[in-house]
Amino acid sequence: MDGKHQTLTPQKRSHEDVTYSRRVYRLKILLPDGTTRLLKIPQTTDFITVKDLAGRVREEHERRDSNLKKRVNWNAQLCFVDDSDYVFRKSLKLTNLELNKVYNLRLDDGSLPAKIYENMWDLTPDTELLMELPEEYTFETALADLIDNSLQAVWSNGENEKRLISVEVADDKISIVDTGPGMDSMSIEKWGKMGASLHRASKIQAVGGKPPYLKPAFGMFGYGGFVASMHLGRHTEVSSKTKNCKKVYILRLERDALVGGSGSKRTWRTYGSLRDPMEDELELSPGGSFTKVDIFEPKMRSIDIRRLQCKLKDIYFPYIQCDELSNKGRTTMPIEFQVNGDDLAEIPGGEVAITNLNSCNSPEFVLQLRFHLNHKNATMTSNEANARLRCVYLPVKEGKESIQSILETLKEDGYEHTEEYESFSHVSCRRLGRLLPDARWAWLPFMDFRQNKGDRSQVLKRSCMRVKCFIETDAGFNPTSSKTNFAHQNPYTNALRNLGSRDSLEKETGNCVHIEIRRDGKPLTLSQLNKQYQQWLLDMHDKYDKEADCGTDEPVYIVNPIKTKELHTSRNVVRVHKALRWKGKSWKSGQRIKILKGACAGFHKTNVYATMEYILLEGFQGDAGGEAWIICRSIDTLEEDGCLLETIKGNPILDLRKSVSIHINAIDSGKCLAVDDAEWNQQLQKQHQKSPSSIEILTRRQCRELGIEVSLPDEREVCAGHVSPCEIVAVVRPATFNSGTASKHLDQKYVMKDKFEMSLAIAYSGNEKLQDESNIYSALVTPSSRRDVHGLYVFQPNCKSHPLFHKAGIYTFSLSIRNPSCQKCVVKVQVKASREAHRWAPSKEIPYHLLTVGRYCEPISVVKFDKYDNQIPFLEVSEVEVKVNCTEGTRVQVLKYNPSTSSDKSALILKDLLIKSSTLDNIRPSYDATLMLSLPDGSHLLDILVKVVPGPVKHVTVRPEICEKQLIPGHVIKELILELFDAHRNHLQEKQKVLLGVDGCCFPDGSYCLQKKVDARGCIDLGGLLRVTAGYGRKVFLSVSSDGGVIHKEWQIEKRQLRTTSVIPESCFAGSKLENLEFEVVNPKGEVDVNFHDEDKIGQSHTLVITSQFIEIDESVKYVFRDGRCIVRAVPIPSEEGDFSFVVSHSRHVELQLTIKVKIFPQNIYVYVEIHPEMKPFNIIHELPPEMTPLNIKHLSTDENMALVDSNAPMDAQTDYRSVQCHTPETKLSPIQDVYYDFQSDLRSCLNFEKDLMNEICDLGLRIGQHEDKIKQLECQKSAIDSELLELEVIRYQTYSTERNGIKYGSPGKMEIKAQVELKTDSAASVVMELLREESSQSFKRIIGVVALLGTTPTLELSRIFAEYLGDQMLAVVCKNYKDVRFLETYKKNGRLDHNRALHMLAAGLGKSVIGRYHLLCIEDISACKVDKDLEGKLMLPNPSLPDGATPAGFVGYAVNMIDIDVDHLDTRTDSGSYLRETLFYRLFGETQVYKTRQDMKNAISCIKDGAVSLDGGIFRGNGAMSLGFWEPDIVFPVAAVGGGRNEEHVKQRYTEMKLKLEETMKELLKEKKCHQSAMKKFKKRRDAYAKYFTQKQPTTTSTSEKYGSYSPAYSWR
Repeated sequence: MDGKHQTLTPQKRSHEDVTYSRRVYRLKILLPDGTTRLLKIPQTTDFITVKDLAGRVREEHERRDSNLKKRVNWNAQLCFVDDSDYVFRKSLKLTNLELNKVYNLRLDDGSLPAKIYENMWDLTPDTELLMELPEEYTFETALADLIDNSLQAVWSNGENEKRLISVEVADDKISIVDTGPGMDSMSIEKWGKMGASLHRASKIQAVGGKPPYLKPAFGMFGYGGFVASMHLGRHTEVSSKTKNCKKVYILRLERDALVGGSGSKRTWRTYGSLRDPMEDELELSPGGSFTKVDIFEPKMRSIDIRRLQCKLKDIYFPYIQCDELSNKGRTTMPIEFQVNGDDLAEIPGGEVAITNLNSCNSPEFVLQLRFHLNHKNATMTSNEANARLRCVYLPVKEGKESIQSILETLKEDGYEHTEEYESFSHVSCRRLGRLLPDARWAWLPFMDFRQNKGDRSQVLKRSCMRVKCFIETDAGFNPTSSKTNFAHQNPYTNALRNLGSRDSLEKETGNCVHIEIRRDGKPLTLSQLNKQYQQWLLDMHDKYDKEADCGTDEPVYIVNPIKTKELHTSRNVVRVHKALRWKGKSWKSGQRIKILKGACAGFHKTNVYATMEYILLEGFQGDAGGEAWIICRSIDTLEEDGCLLETIKGNPILDLRKSVSIHINAIDSGKCLAVDDAEWNQQLQKQHQKSPSSIEILTRRQCRELGIEVSLPDEREVCAGHVSPCEIVAVVRPATFNSGTASKHLDQKYVMKDKFEMSLAIAYSGNEKLQDESNIYSALVTPSSRRDVHGLYVFQPNCKSHPLFHKAGIYTFSLSIRNPSCQKCVVKVQVKASREAHRWAPSKEIPYHLLTVGRYCEPISVVKFDKYDNQIPFLEVSEVEVKVNCTEGTRVQVLKYNPSTSSDKSALILKDLLIKSSTLDNIRPSYDATLMLSLPDGSHLLDILVKVVPGPVKHVTVRPEICEKQLIPGHVIKELILELFDAHRNHLQEKQKVLLGVDGCCFPDGSYCLQKKVDARGCIDLGGLLRVTAGYGRKVFLSVSSDGGVIHKEWQIEKRQLRTTSVIPESCFAGSKLENLEFEVVNPKGEVDVNFHDEDKIGQSHTLVITSQFIEIDESVKYVFRDGRCIVRAVPIPSEEGDFSFVVSHSRHVELQLTIKVKIFPQNIYVYVEIHPEMKPFNIIHELPPEMTPLNIKHLSTDENMALVDSNAPMDAQTDYRSVQCHTPETKLSPIQDVYYDFQSDLRSCLNFEKDLMNEICDLGLRIGQHEDKIKQLECQKSAIDSELLELEVIRYQTYSTERNGIKYGSPGKMEIKAQVELKTDSAASVVMELLREESSQSFKRIIGVVALLGTTPTLELSRIFAEYLGDQMLAVVCKNYKDVRFLETYKKNGRLDHNRALHMLAAGLGKSVIGRYHLLCIEDISACKVDKDLEGKLMLPNPSLPDGATPAGFVGYAVNMIDIDVDHLDTRTDSGSYLRETLFYRLFGETQVYKTRQDMKNAISCIKDGAVSLDGGIFRGNGAMSLGFWEPDIVFPVAAVGGGRNEEHVKQRYTEMKLKLEETMKELLKEKKCHQSAMKKFKKRRDAYAKYFTQKQPTTTSTSEKYGSYSPAYSWR
């Protein structure tokens, strides 16, 4: 076979392996004589033949001495066989192998292979580890180390693969078999090599996860399997097979041989072999892989198998049976664990099983802990560790403790437990599910309540003894080398053992371990942990503990007792007894007792004598968890103040009053004793003598008698700087002291000598309400003596951080002793500021004040302080002088100021400060100055940094001055600079925003408003920015406004006039033409403007257009101007009779136009006839209407010389180009006589019809004139409204700019959003916005706009979060109804979109396109919200409510009400009267709620319907959907300030009124235009009828010729 198919199996090396200095191919050759040879082939070799490889092996083999009997047949046909029995006969391709990996090859010379190979495995340890065997190793722990390896192996099997660990223990052999994946040659070598762990890297993966952390990555030190096997027996044989290998590798360890070969210069090599798997091995492992460890000649014999099974079951209990791996809560058996054929899951016994059996099946107290180190110590150990604590309650049952029952059962089962009930280990630990037998602790700090004091302390003391805590940890915790305990110096171990101590969470431990505590997924603080654990103990006690009753009389049942805290009970029912049998003794009501100190809480210092009143037992008789309490009255409490048991309305009531309740445990401890009468009476006498009454501070005179010079002042009001008391002396007065006897004040008889501990607390407050009171000094002293006076309590207050009586305020001195009969002494001393001012200062610390020239400045407030920094009030207005100091050359004059005091007299306020200066240009651009305050005598008080800035714009200088000749319609003003000054001729401040408004011209973007900043020269350069849009003779307006100042400029555009030089006839015949008409443009002087010269190449288009409503004229035909003149060759005259007019206008400058009117007469047709002398000539009459008898003759002229005209005759070519002439041929007519007499009667009817028709035409003409006058009036009114709206727009923009100064920087306005939308060149919104701005189509007036520009928000935060919530709906187009869709899209017959029409066609014309889909919202088809609205038009939606009825915390409002409708659309509504808020924005937002924070929104999730957003970026869309991540929208709602001044409201109201008026005017104008069009149609119809019936036509000539003879045409009009 060739070497193309390489299947060599590499010996795996973990990442801990030592890397080689050279990169070579490594081949381990197994020879037939039982020896092994390792060959290293350089990396440069790609192929090697079998012959060359055999030669190298032979050289290496012969180089070493071999004493084996069997020899290798080197002359045979050699080949090599790999682990998969693949045979290499020709060559090996080394490039398929990994460098520095060891591959096994068996040399085949035709003989049988060796059974055992010498030095097959190299077990040389990395260090001297053999002598470091764990001293605490026992048989069980050593066996567990081997089982750990098997457990980790089988745990890696799949779900459908068998997981079995079988242990067989006998006197001659111990076998451990697992069905794991097995080991290859490299892995089995590592198994026997100390320090070469196979699983050390798995530890990192075993950190974290879910409890109980069943991730058996136990490998830590790399000698578990080796050391354990050597500890258990004399020699070991390890057999292992993998799925992909057909052979079983065998490793043999001999303890004596290995120990004898140890040493730093020796190597460990041991025997190995290969064999085929046996049938029982394959039957045991259906997957084909297994590992078996056989230990021969065990050290221990006669092992108690039952005891071993129980111990192993305790160690691996979660792996044997577990309730937490199944999703259904069923008990599962992750591993099949057998010991001597018995399944450990089926055998009874074991400490864990017995403990579970004796627990009460109550809810466990479970904590999840996470430990992590800070960055400084992160290299000490794992960065993270996790643990779970399960506390199980073991109650008392029938008077017997469950823990005692457990200990007795374990003792019966043969466990060598030395623990008793008092020394029971309440904590046991597991690591990765494996028990650490020696990690048994008495308590964790938070579990120990044995020293607890307070309510129900006795219950807690007993209940905490009944808890067993099971701790399960992950791999973050390090074990000892024997894995029987946690590493002692491990920081996580120390942190775990100290859990619950005072500094375990608030302070860092020595290793800087931070602990996170969670219960049920919620974080806990240390105080919360203690509180919840304590409550859990009380609940367990109340539900599961069974204690015996002890009352001997009939009880009184109290339901819902009052003062349960003082009674130390939480039960709803208690029993009150007067007799008690306890511990063989009887106790009854009225018995006098002595309670020794330390008996319970409140009895620590002295013994207390009391009278027993009642015995209180909790619950009904037979209830579990009941406690017993003794109610007694101390000897110093009056009987009427003792406990009272009475019945009110049939219900017994127990009022404790001044009595106390002590636990029955005081009797058990022997600290509650009965007292006889003698001792009781003696105690009464002592009590009366020792009773203190009050505390008194000695006066200054009394202190001087004692030799104390400086003491607390007798006055209760002093000034700052008063001498602080060196000593404060107080005494305790007895009850017999009478304060009215002054001579007895220092009498020792009235000063108690008892050694009380007196405390002094000095508190300071800066105001009389004591709201900010803070303690500045506290001390505790015992009595001393001065000058033979004892019982003096002397305090020496030394307040370094807060010296007494320096700061103004109230100092409270409180003295008290720990005796309830002694009243507390409280003295207050008020310190006021000194009247001598030490310094002056501004009341607020700001960088500078802003002073504006010519304007009243903001009030400036100053305060004054004494030398102790106490603020001195201004009892009267101080006279001060104010000056403003600047650099040389700049003079600022203070014109006016008004000093006054604040309402609380704390500050001096300078109001109405007005300054003047005309030299501020000298201090540009900083405008720095100093405001100096001084007294009238010149004493300097204070310097305040100010900036003196120019006032609003009042003067504007235009450079260069614009003349009329510079203003040419359609041209851009190339050079224009505005120099801006305030009222005092100071240039405006640099970067000051100025709003420019224009009329008659526009800015490059087509707008009429522009905001510019003043440059460093105080100017604004508008060169190349203004294009003249007004026509000739019109005016151009410019308004400049800044900070309230407005300046207007206007210029006149030079006039031009269009006129004709041709002579226009007053009347023409129908069907004729006006030819060679000449027009010219002249200036006011009558001179022709030769600049009107058409030159398209340079962009000057000057052409003439003719339009008329009487005849169809091609308006696309234009006539060019040459040097100011234009000639029109011909204008056709209509063929109908009447008035004819046409308009001649400039194609670009529509104001240059001329209307020419001509009256049209009918064209009479004449025929040639012969003239008879007897016949009179007559005119041909017009054709009659169809309903009249037709006249088939012509009306002849009475003029004998009149010639008949033929309409087809040509016009004379000799025509003057400057006039229009009508030519009549002079031809003799033939007289006709008979016709005149035949038509006399018909002529009258025809004339009457003509008269009626003319009257109707005149009426229609008058009506048309009225409509035209009305249209002209309405157009003038519309122009006036447009002008006023433009002015209001400028004011609104100025107000908007002023308001936006208070808006957060970067907040977008409406202009910015419009620009952003138009930049979206591929969107429908961009196209719609540009079309709306240009008003290009009448149909687009039904388009309302884009969502982003129909509303505003008061803050940038709301704008952004609303934009994120709506997403691409921000660019939705809003229209009236669904019918308007046809203006946006049309479709072909096949249903596909037509890109050549509607919006797509218009977009192409603008150089844009519409890509993809877009949203369209039709407000007429939106169902409006039906709730009521408030005065502001906002929807009155009810606030959300939690289940308890309260409004959620942090609720701000509904999004639909937090959107302000844009001012341009306040009156946009549907036909039914619904506005945008209840239609459009309710459709977009619904009832989306707005909260302050994500946490507020999370807490209110139960009452969120349509969705919610929070101001910090949270988005909840309702129905389980949320938006996560981050997105910065570029299209947001404009940000506009809310709540402007009265002027703004007036402007907004006026703007709204004018918008409504404009809408009404437009409707009326449209109505008039329709009426005008209707009248014009009727007029044209009547005019056409007149022309038809009363203008002779050609067909009548035929009938005339038939009757009167033939004729021939002579002349006609063209």
